[in-house]
Amino acid sequence: MANLFGKAKTKTVAKKKTTDKVMITPKFDSNEEAEVFNKQLQEFADLKKQIDNLTAKYKSLDSTIKTKGMEEFNKYIEENGKRESSYILTTAGANVMVTVQDKYKTIDAERAEYLVENYEGVDLVDENTVYSFNTKVLEKNQDVISELIENCEGISDEDKEKLIEGKTTYSIKKGTIDRVYKISQDLELDVEVLMEEISPIIALKSATNKEDK
Repeated sequence: MANLFGKAKTKTVAKKKTTDKVMITPKFDSNEEAEVFNKQLQEFADLKKQIDNLTAKYKSLDSTIKTKGMEEFNKYIEENGKRESSYILTTAGANVMVTVQDKYKTIDAERAEYLVENYEGVDLVDENTVYSFNTKVLEKNQDVISELIENCEGISDEDKEKLIEGKTTYSIKKGTIDRVYKISQDLELDVEVLMEEISPIIALKSATNKEDK
């Protein structure tokens, strides 16, 4: 039988399917109350639509500015051989603080394998596996748990495989962003290419229009 911990790492949880929602029309003591609530719901729907539209526009602008912010950040590293934790991105009409953090987008096992294979020796990826017991199976077999450790046959093979659950996560190693320039020089890569590979989190703060001052 394969190692239980190895099997636990590869298990996935199936997603539950959503169902159609029931429609309920509220009842009121008078037509006036019904009309007031109707208008409130309509106003809510209109405001929600406006917010959604503004949110979509904001996200689009946020993405555009972050892209330009990262481009300028990469150029700074190329030209100066170091990084700043944050800087002010400025135009004729506005400013915004750009922060590129020592935090990274989540990566999966496939992406982790790619980075390890393509950047051998650079040590970009951290792997962390957390093991836990399936409580229901543990309680069900509590009288023979001690025997399980000694590979007893008191628990079915099916339950043995379910007993230990494991979740493995992968992440870019903390501190990588501080090594970007050196890594890029050692591997003869553009900083931009390496930054795209590790995908650090970028944030925009304190945006101001100069005409507002």
